[in-house]
Amino acid sequence: MTTVLRREVMELPVAALGAEGPFPPLAPEPVPRLDPDRGTVPADIADRVDAAPAPSVFPYHPQSDYDRRRSPGRLDVVVLENAHLRATVVPSLGGRIWSLVDVPTGRDLVYANRVLQPANLALRDAWFAGGVELNLGTRGHSTTTCAPLHAAVVTGPDGAPGLRMWEYERVRGVVLQVDVHLGHDASLLALHVRVTNPGDAPTPMYWWTNVAVPEDDDTRVFAASRATYFSDYAGGLTGMTAPWRGDVDITRPGVHPDAADYFVDCRGTPVPWIMAVDAAGSGLLHASTPRLAGRKLFCWGSGRGSRHWQDWLSPAGGRYAEIQAGLATTQYEYLELRAGQEWSWTEVLGRVDVGPLPASTTPEVGLARADAAAAGRVSAPGLASLDAELARAARLAPGEIVGVGSGWGHVEALLRGPAAWVDETATPFPDVLAGPHRVWQELVADGTVPGSVDAAAHVRGPRWRDRLAAAAREGNAFACYHLGVLELVDPGAGAGPDSARRLLRASLDAAPGVAAYRALAHAELRASDAGAAARAYDAGAAARAYDAALALAGPDSPERPALVLEALRCLLGAGLHDRARELARSASERPPARATTSERARFRLAEVEALLGLGDRPAARRILAEDDVVPANLREGETRLAELWHDASDGTPLPDRLDFSMHGPDPHAEP
Repeated sequence: MTTVLRREVMELPVAALGAEGPFPPLAPEPVPRLDPDRGTVPADIADRVDAAPAPSVFPYHPQSDYDRRRSPGRLDVVVLENAHLRATVVPSLGGRIWSLVDVPTGRDLVYANRVLQPANLALRDAWFAGGVELNLGTRGHSTTTCAPLHAAVVTGPDGAPGLRMWEYERVRGVVLQVDVHLGHDASLLALHVRVTNPGDAPTPMYWWTNVAVPEDDDTRVFAASRATYFSDYAGGLTGMTAPWRGDVDITRPGVHPDAADYFVDCRGTPVPWIMAVDAAGSGLLHASTPRLAGRKLFCWGSGRGSRHWQDWLSPAGGRYAEIQAGLATTQYEYLELRAGQEWSWTEVLGRVDVGPLPASTTPEVGLARADAAAAGRVSAPGLASLDAELARAARLAPGEIVGVGSGWGHVEALLRGPAAWVDETATPFPDVLAGPHRVWQELVADGTVPGSVDAAAHVRGPRWRDRLAAAAREGNAFACYHLGVLELVDPGAGAGPDSARRLLRASLDAAPGVAAYRALAHAELRASDAGAAARAYDAGAAARAYDAALALAGPDSPERPALVLEALRCLLGAGLHDRARELARSASERPPARATTSERARFRLAEVEALLGLGDRPAARRILAEDDVVPANLREGETRLAELWHDASDGTPLPDRLDFSMHGPDPHAEP
């Protein structure tokens, strides 16, 4: 059977993802740090962590508009199939490879979710479990996870049809290209990835391919190297020699006591690889060329909270673990992609068989069998030859367009000009006619700066700052607002919150607006670290800015729910519990018309927090015990539900429905 490419519609239950949030994030993002007193952190890893703290995901807006009500839905997919494999790809959802079926057996080698249920695990909130996910730029699930990519048909080296996907990633300012190939007689699916930095300065780079694999108590995971680091989710990174951590066999994720990350250092390995197999020794192999030198096992563990997360993400049933591959040894690190530089590599995925693995099989024996099986499936010369062929094909023009991404690549090309942009032969960025980018495209095209603030889209970078500067000097509301926001998230030399406040007040003087008042509130909160009195004053000034924003945003405004939540966080952070209780109760009793189910749940949680601050534990306990207070966008690792229950309860154990703990005490942890 020769390879065929076809477009299909996949039908499944879907919790639909609505519109993006009205505002970009402006609050500082927490930066993951490694604690040298917790574990053993190699110096080179620590240096790469400290060199590039993760920025905010600005200018992207959050994707939080979803709930847990699923109805029949349809996804446009692209299928690549030959006699060995059938790969189903969803370009409209970040290029996710939804399933990878071993055709002779009919077995899906990856965990393919039977529903589409977003949850708050990605950098922009919405994420979903399953398949093969492509994560670029910043630590975490990518800004493009639930966004469409440009997609087109391409021709592989042997003439087989393939799929190309590409997009401009706006946080790091890089162009991503992924070519998916399945040769006519190939038993391994190949991904050729190319990342290009067209900017004038180096940018920190991150890449991890996450592969969800079916998991049960007999699942085994093996990797090419024994050099492993265990992450304890509290800043510790402990070096160890696989396969044991204390008396825990780390090759068996299905019986691990709690959620865990194990990073495997494959630097210097001719063919970095990782695999997950069942008790019969059959499963999925992921291997790559040496640039992708990191490997990782993530498992949820067997605790109550971890099982709850599995059900939350896979409500149709099924357990999964993740085997992953990245540019660096750990996900705390970034590598530097120089100005004008591009990186590329090739990854392959397919079936592997290591022979039966009964429960009595030691991990050492399993690792030896895995080494032999991987060597029988991939070799360094074979991968290098494939990589060279795919690299040549990656520079050719694509054919039929099968998916359209954002318009930001086209706008960026207009802004920079051909000399400072990528060669678009392989990745043409079309003029997308509709979208939040249009006001910026018009600004580039004819220099016209809008007279009023448009909060629907934001930009980042020195070229945009230069475009706005002249209009801001003339007091233009739009220019002053956007420059003020840039001073908050990406301050210029000698600038910062004070400069942001000045620009935002100038914008409000020219044309009062909800977005500018909201940004001014953030600027007030960040204006001083001089002590408790100064912070209390700034919180009061921020609260007044939120009051002004809410006064302008009517009850049916799409901005109102987000403003209420931010105002509540401001009031609670300042200890203004009476005002917070009043606002939270009002929002709960008369929810804004555009409030999502998650926002309504968070109004109630804010009321609980305010009641606790006022000392009314019985009232707080009643809300937690009786109301639906679990937000649909509960954040991975968020411990607020358990903390509030602990503070409000009379010693009653945490109810199952509120238990989302992932990283409880590990009785098997090494001393």
